[in-house]
Amino acid sequence: MKLSLTRLAGAATVLLLIATPGCRGDDDLLIGFDCGQELCDDPPRFTPTPDGGPATSPEAGAFVGMCPSNECPAGRTTCPNDPFPCSVDLTSDDDNCGACGVRCPHDDAFIERFAGAMRCTAGACRLVCAPSHADCNGIADDGCEVQIAGPGATDINNCGACGNVCDDLCSEGACGCPGGGTFCPDGSCHDLNREDENCGACGNVCPPSTDPPLPPEWNMVRACRAGACNQVSCAPGQADCNGDASIPNGDGCETNTMWDAENCGGCGNKCAAGEDCIIGRCLCACGSVCFSSINSDPNNCGACGLKCPGDWSSVTGNVSFGFDPAHGRPTCDQGVCGYACSPNFADCDGNIDNGCETPMLDDPLNCGACGVRCDGVAGQACVDGQCLMKECGVVQ
Repeated sequence: MKLSLTRLAGAATVLLLIATPGCRGDDDLLIGFDCGQELCDDPPRFTPTPDGGPATSPEAGAFVGMCPSNECPAGRTTCPNDPFPCSVDLTSDDDNCGACGVRCPHDDAFIERFAGAMRCTAGACRLVCAPSHADCNGIADDGCEVQIAGPGATDINNCGACGNVCDDLCSEGACGCPGGGTFCPDGSCHDLNREDENCGACGNVCPPSTDPPLPPEWNMVRACRAGACNQVSCAPGQADCNGDASIPNGDGCETNTMWDAENCGGCGNKCAAGEDCIIGRCLCACGSVCFSSINSDPNNCGACGLKCPGDWSSVTGNVSFGFDPAHGRPTCDQGVCGYACSPNFADCDGNIDNGCETPMLDDPLNCGACGVRCDGVAGQACVDGQCLMKECGVVQ
């Protein structure tokens, strides 16, 4: 076979290939074969240059040779049915944790039940909680039992973190009422500036107005505003965009900001061409999944309904724990579909339908990059994206 110089594992020095002439005038060099006496010259040796440090040989000018290796380094092994040699790291492999076949539970059913997953850390399965939950009692058997963040996080004794105690209320993992509201004796948060039942103070109910009723075409109401009762103001979803609500013969709050594309969500907020105003938001015709970011939405890339290929979202499991069989995701940039691989993975076969299928840290046929091959005849392993090497004697 032709000698191919592959990547040298972990080398801090530049390695030069020093080889002797081929077998009986043949230009090919046979590596890993028993050529028989006098049929082949000595195997080639990969040797460091003189600036790689002093030689380990006691003989002056000698250097340690480096050859392809199939011996797994410490912590690495080849488990049954594993496609690549030395690709299993027993200290961190969730399916081979500490030993081949020892699996840390991390399926969707486990995650849903315990709000966490078992991950392999230092060769042992350990509970890792979802970002929204925590194991506050330190008992692994009941998983991550406390929700500390997000909707539903209301534990005043563990608000945002285990042991963080609130005085009165925990809302979505934060002490106190959201949005500047006030916590009232009824146990709820209220907007004292705009609520008729809590206007200016908790429990202060506005009395019925004694003023004449407002014409319905004005789209105006008497309500609590700025903590004062029965203030004339625009009805919800309406606005006085022409500024004549306070003058005689004005048309009141004439603009519906929920559906007006010229004043969407507020006066003067004009939707872009091709967008509609839907419930106060400028949206594309495909609705809530397609906003003005249509040029960056993989589900509506450049046009409504144009879905970029390679979407494995239905089978990726709980991605918050890093479980992603596709090892990549579709992208949309300026309305053009693309694909982004996860770190250390590549789409070497050019088939987006199977995602980024190649683990470049382990695959000896694509070691560190697509097409970079380790020495298959010698059984050379790919470890951390480098073809594995070992010392193999002294070269003068």
